[in-house]
Amino acid sequence: MCSPCEVVIAAGCVGLSALAITDHDTLSAIAVARPEASRLGLELIAGIELTAVDDRGREIHILGHFVRDDDPALRATTASMRDGRAERLRAMAERLVSLGCGSTWRPCPRLPRATIGRRHLADWLSRTQQVAHPREAFARYLGDGGPADVAKLRVPWAEAIALIRGAGGVAGLAHPAYDLRESALRTLVDGGLAAVEVDGPGVDARRGARLRAWARALDLVPIAGSDFHAPDRPGRWVGSTVTPASTSSAYGRVPGRARGRRL
Repeated sequence: MCSPCEVVIAAGCVGLSALAITDHDTLSAIAVARPEASRLGLELIAGIELTAVDDRGREIHILGHFVRDDDPALRATTASMRDGRAERLRAMAERLVSLGCGSTWRPCPRLPRATIGRRHLADWLSRTQQVAHPREAFARYLGDGGPADVAKLRVPWAEAIALIRGAGGVAGLAHPAYDLRESALRTLVDGGLAAVEVDGPGVDARRGARLRAWARALDLVPIAGSDFHAPDRPGRWVGSTVTPASTSSAYGRVPGRARGRRL
């Protein structure tokens, strides 16, 4: 895992002019990263990625760009979700113990502001040599529906969009599902969605073209991102996927918003 300042430094090293940090269900990285971004002359876009649920009960991720990171309603929701994640990790650790794994796991002390998740448990299992690699931890224990998996706290998609808009932000759909239908995307748009990711890890040319066509038809801002989480995930490094500057002016169509890019 990387600290917020390390992410900003990485963005500067690869020549990015702007960076959006959209951590899962927390705003805590923004204040930490802001001084480093200023020092390097980078535009830092305050963002978040809220874990939501759609009308079919499936998890989706709603991005918020240009949010006010001191917004009371958004901060209250993220605090509740952070507490829920901590409780989830404790429950998963207990399940791992019942499956014969060690019981010494603690949240990573190096990242006190990070949103903890299954990856932290996977890293611990790998460090303690109970699995050969974090990927094995997910395959054996932590993947969706696995023997140590516990459902996470999620908010209804309409509430997620409303929170982002209430905080002055632009709501976008992150990494759309492969079986996403235009009608489902239109439902989100009717609820206030203003952007959709059309490029990123795993998005092939055919799917990207379809998403861009839907963005044009629904007047959505087409955005992209590296989906960077950790430096050991090939193809998801900081700056590996960017939103071209030529499309950034589309943010001007969103009422009350300045130009911006999710890089």
